[in-house]
Amino acid sequence: MYILQSFLLFLGILVEIALGSPRNLQTIASVKRSTSETKASYDYIIIGGGQSGLTVADRLTEDPTKTVLVIEYGDLDDGSNDILRPAKFPIPFQYTFSVPSIPQPALNGRSVNLIQGKVVGGGSTVNGMAFGRGSEEDYDNWERLGNPGWGWNGLLPYFKKVSVTFTPPSAELQNDFGVTYDTKVYGNGPIQASYPVWQWSGQKIQWKAWLDMGIKPTKEINSGTAYGIAWAPSSQDPKSQTRSYAKLGHYDRVKQRDNYHLLVKHKVLNITFSEDLRATGVLFQSVDGTGATVEMRAKKEVVLAAGAMHSPQILQRSGVGPKALLEKTGIKVKVDLPGVGQNYQDHAYMFVPWTYSKDINPNPTLMVPGTPFYDAAQVEYEANRTGPATFATGNSAVFLPLQLFASNWHDLITEMANSDPASYLPRTYDITLRKGYKAQFKILTERYKSLKSAVMGSPFSGAAAFPQLILKPLSRGSINLNTSDPYGEVVIDFNTFSNPIDLKVMTEIFKFSRKWVQSPTHRQLGPIEDPAFAALVTDEQISEAARNLVSPSVCHPSGTNAMMPRELGGVVRPDLLVYGVKGLGVVDASVIPLIPAMPLCATVYAVAEKAADLIKSRG
Repeated sequence: MYILQSFLLFLGILVEIALGSPRNLQTIASVKRSTSETKASYDYIIIGGGQSGLTVADRLTEDPTKTVLVIEYGDLDDGSNDILRPAKFPIPFQYTFSVPSIPQPALNGRSVNLIQGKVVGGGSTVNGMAFGRGSEEDYDNWERLGNPGWGWNGLLPYFKKVSVTFTPPSAELQNDFGVTYDTKVYGNGPIQASYPVWQWSGQKIQWKAWLDMGIKPTKEINSGTAYGIAWAPSSQDPKSQTRSYAKLGHYDRVKQRDNYHLLVKHKVLNITFSEDLRATGVLFQSVDGTGATVEMRAKKEVVLAAGAMHSPQILQRSGVGPKALLEKTGIKVKVDLPGVGQNYQDHAYMFVPWTYSKDINPNPTLMVPGTPFYDAAQVEYEANRTGPATFATGNSAVFLPLQLFASNWHDLITEMANSDPASYLPRTYDITLRKGYKAQFKILTERYKSLKSAVMGSPFSGAAAFPQLILKPLSRGSINLNTSDPYGEVVIDFNTFSNPIDLKVMTEIFKFSRKWVQSPTHRQLGPIEDPAFAALVTDEQISEAARNLVSPSVCHPSGTNAMMPRELGGVVRPDLLVYGVKGLGVVDASVIPLIPAMPLCATVYAVAEKAADLIKSRG
């Protein structure tokens, strides 16, 4: 539990807005909680009020003649410190789904929960506020998989549109910590990106240790150069030092629009279709199961934005998905689309704890609730919006190409070249999915050789424990409906380490991270390895430890409705419309064909911004 909580410290916030404050009452008053408050029909119905759903709704309702209904399973957050304050802990679990996977064979039979936002704003409401983009090559991969206009150059205008209003770091941070940036890659959108006013001093020694190991810094991580050692901004308002998220930027800011309706605490059961397979609307009901099932009609388009965990499930329940799965469930097959729910990718990670015997004071270990340091930090924050409580999960990380951390990188590339990539896929994958994966694998083999594509990631912030992530996994999993309970929760199979090269890469990541901690510069802090980890010497010992300790998800699920050609197992076209039907699009992380080497928040915003333009272009 410590491992999960520590890494998912991805949460917090600022500004204590009391539940009864005028702002909160206004928000609650404007939201819809019953179908008696909604219209009989809308031009667009958006399933899911997370990052992508709210972003698309905001952009579509810029036209006052177009009406939009967003149906969200969760509720509004309460505007408390649990959401707004960057350093707040623990995670408000009432705002998240937590769904266990099936036992994972390569993780010694362990089942691990997938956590996702269950609240207006989705993941942007409950994440660690990291706000980075992948490298140019990460997005050029998408274009190479048959998606014109979805490479780096095609997405950059949308990254700029959403990601800010960027506020440069203070002169003190630039001088004392060497924070660098480039304002040219940012815009002036409704989501804020900035650096907190506080950084932990031990971070400077950690930075220097990476530099001494030959890792080069990148000036601006969001310029398409997400490799090397880097500073990355947070999705944080620099004035209030609070979380900047989709609810504030894409709902509260424009909720006065008469044509923008948000219905909370309702669950979409199915998408309805006409005889010619045009999406005509949705069937939904209250999440508490009370009340009748309601049908709402969409005059123009149904937009699926329920995330990589639930968007495929809704498609499958609606008769769009793998034929064998639907028939087993007793669902009439409208479109046999094998890719729905498949191609699942995430960033697996291992959290390795050390201790520092010569730590610099103050340091992150002092930020424990109930201690004098922690309490003083809260007081300082409330009074001045300064100090340690402005710090979320960190702004420094390394993103390393394979050649820079794996001493056996050439052997790994050779093994990839000589392997049959499809042999490690789930047995349920059909011929189109196998073809699609082979196309992905060819690109990934090239990127594993590249010095401009990260395969390893490790954030650091002055603390003596470091998450170690695989950023370009070769293994593929699935998220499907439960054939015995299709309206219950999904069946998750991470399939972690099913491709043995992933486990070998994780072993190399562990060894290189240990080398960094034991480097001469880092030894200034007196690092002491946990005895259980210190006993791991051989590759076999490290690999076995990884099987026992790795989490298959850092809450970055993607790929389950992949944007790829249909003959390659794709679910949506480059215009994000679902194959085989009309008037139905998908706009969330499930369309990502290959996961970028970065947390997904900024990427999902950009996808949604581009999706909104595509939808507008259809009239």
